[in-house]
Amino acid sequence: MGIVTIVGDDRVPHDPGRTAATVPDLADADAWFREVVEGSPDGVLLVDDGVIRYVNRSLEQLSGWSREDLVGRSPEHLVPPRRRQRHVALRTAFAREPRPRPMGEAPDLELLRADGTTRAVEMALAPVAVGDRTLTVATVRDVSRRRVAEAERARLAHIVDLVPDSIVVVDLTTERVVEVNRAAPLLLGRPASELRGLPVAALAAGGSPVLLEDGRSLHEQLLRTGDGAVVECEVHARTISTPDGPRLVNVVRDVSGRLDLERRLRAQEESFRIAFDQAPVGIALTERDSVGERTILRANPAFTAMFGYEPGELDGRDPALLRPPGSRIGPGSTRPHDDLVDRTVVRPYARKDGSGLWAEVRASRLDSGSEERPRFLVHAVDVTDRVRGEQASRRHAAVTECIADVARAALEHRDEDGVFERIARGAAEALGADATAVLLVDRPDEPEAVVGGHRVVATSGPLTARLTGGLESPAGRRLVVDLLGPRSVAASLTARAADALGPEVGSLAAARFGTDGATPVGGILACRRHGDPPLTADDLDQLARLAVQSQMAVHLSRARADQERVILLEERQRIARELHDTVIQDVIALGMEISAEVDRERDPVRQARDLDRIARLEEVTRTLRRAVFQLRSGTHRGSLAREVAAVVGESERVLGHAPSITFSGSLDRLGNELAADLLGALREALSNVARHARAQHTGVAVRVVDDEVVLTVEDDGVGTEDSAPAGYGLHSMGERAERHDGSVRVGSGVGRGTRVEWRCPVRGEPPA
Repeated sequence: MGIVTIVGDDRVPHDPGRTAATVPDLADADAWFREVVEGSPDGVLLVDDGVIRYVNRSLEQLSGWSREDLVGRSPEHLVPPRRRQRHVALRTAFAREPRPRPMGEAPDLELLRADGTTRAVEMALAPVAVGDRTLTVATVRDVSRRRVAEAERARLAHIVDLVPDSIVVVDLTTERVVEVNRAAPLLLGRPASELRGLPVAALAAGGSPVLLEDGRSLHEQLLRTGDGAVVECEVHARTISTPDGPRLVNVVRDVSGRLDLERRLRAQEESFRIAFDQAPVGIALTERDSVGERTILRANPAFTAMFGYEPGELDGRDPALLRPPGSRIGPGSTRPHDDLVDRTVVRPYARKDGSGLWAEVRASRLDSGSEERPRFLVHAVDVTDRVRGEQASRRHAAVTECIADVARAALEHRDEDGVFERIARGAAEALGADATAVLLVDRPDEPEAVVGGHRVVATSGPLTARLTGGLESPAGRRLVVDLLGPRSVAASLTARAADALGPEVGSLAAARFGTDGATPVGGILACRRHGDPPLTADDLDQLARLAVQSQMAVHLSRARADQERVILLEERQRIARELHDTVIQDVIALGMEISAEVDRERDPVRQARDLDRIARLEEVTRTLRRAVFQLRSGTHRGSLAREVAAVVGESERVLGHAPSITFSGSLDRLGNELAADLLGALREALSNVARHARAQHTGVAVRVVDDEVVLTVEDDGVGTEDSAPAGYGLHSMGERAERHDGSVRVGSGVGRGTRVEWRCPVRGEPPA
């Protein structure tokens, strides 16, 4: 068989007397060789001329085949079918040019096992010369587990390479880099081959060690790149145990950009803080939560000083605190700054001490807040002086325009009601008042008579009902006495306004007109809502100016009306005089001539005819006298008491005696139409007395009691039984009463006289 030599195997017994390179006894050598091959952990098979001649025990275990199954078969019996053709070619080539082939030179080899499965193997080949023949010894090693481990390591390495952060594994014993992922060379500016084995001290940019600190939290380190640049990094490190010793796995992230951005942001924040705190205008940062509640997060000194607060006192407060009480909005409102965003608004605010101011405000929504809690940057500038100056200019212009309109109305002969209405409207516009009222006083010379003796002739504004209703209360009437009494002057009463007029009314101002004997006498009242800025001294000056000028315009209007009335009365008097001095005298003369002829007439028929003519002439004379009486009676000229006295005075000539007059109550409460009908009824009643009663005394009484006016005319004449039947006069009186839902009653008077009573309700219509 030949001599087999094995060198360096500790399992061969050592004999000092025997040569190490030879085995003297062939039989002993063959047994020894078989024992060595059988004990090999790798599978061994001997191939001769393409046939398996021998397999050891390890190959049986590896393949699952017995020796009897393998010996005598071709080696392709152990090769998967898909690789057999290629294996035949390789074996043939090896047989032509045999040479030793080390383990691992041929990759991706597979062994077909008896159960049909395959195993990954590596194979070493060696030619063995036996006589004139060359045999092939194949050593087969199972590497399936190693291949699995290598595949797992490759997969993990691929995953690690996909991580965007740099991974640097350091041997803690040598303090050198042993492994890096694909991102590390890009960060550190060195190739992976240079990084592996590099001392970590070469990567330190500062004095402290880098990539050696174990810890699970992030910590900052400065690393130096291959070109000498310094990179600010965050490192998360953890120690792991490996067969080669402890390793520190460092996950390194470049945070230079982030830190630089943070430094710039801090610098910007510091600049913003300095600009915020030192800004000459008020600036506040506010926030609104999901339910609409608002909070001032921070306010600069200019903002807090503008509203009278100490620095920091407004932080955490609701900005509604700064609004005047009457204009504050409650929680949940969706418009804390919605109407201010990106536009400038001027609106009133309140200082801590309760005083008011005007501010020009603008809000900008910040990107730093969330959708649920948006934030706003509010700028505020105190423009109180500017706004008040503009308001004063507008008030002055409004007063001037109102005075001009009132004067124009007076010159154009407009009625007095229209003049008063323009005064009320002008006062509301000039003062920004919520209600104004023009009042007239019935008896201005009696201070206490003004209680219940005033009447409102014009109003304007949304609080008109509250103002006029409050003036009718006892407290309101006393307030009018103080404001419009003979000794009063223009005044502003804020404290008493709420007591007299109700809690809705805040400040109240009044200006009296018609002093020093002028007519009419009254005043202008103006008020604002509770919570609005109070009426000021300047407002009161404007109101007084309006009152004085309005009084002059009203006086002019009344003077022109009186002048026109005088012209009308003079014309009526002229016509009455012509009728009395000519027509009536001619009729009387004609009657006297006929009467003289009657005395001389002897024919009874003609005498009866002439007497009838005389009676008819007397009726014409009475009719003419009534016409003259009515022409001279005039028209309603303001004070109803004076008009009644004038009508009674005119009747004296017809009656032949002076009637007595009695007044009770406020006659000026009657409206124009009711007063005119009362005067007409009085004329009819006095005319009836003159025509039918033949009275020696007549009494006239006018009473206004419990919202009813009663006119009574009573005489001591012949009475209703002996007088003529009711004619046109009483019928006309009845019609005049019915127009006002009134009535007329005729009855007995003093002795056999007659009493006429004319009643109508007073409905509170505007007086003349």
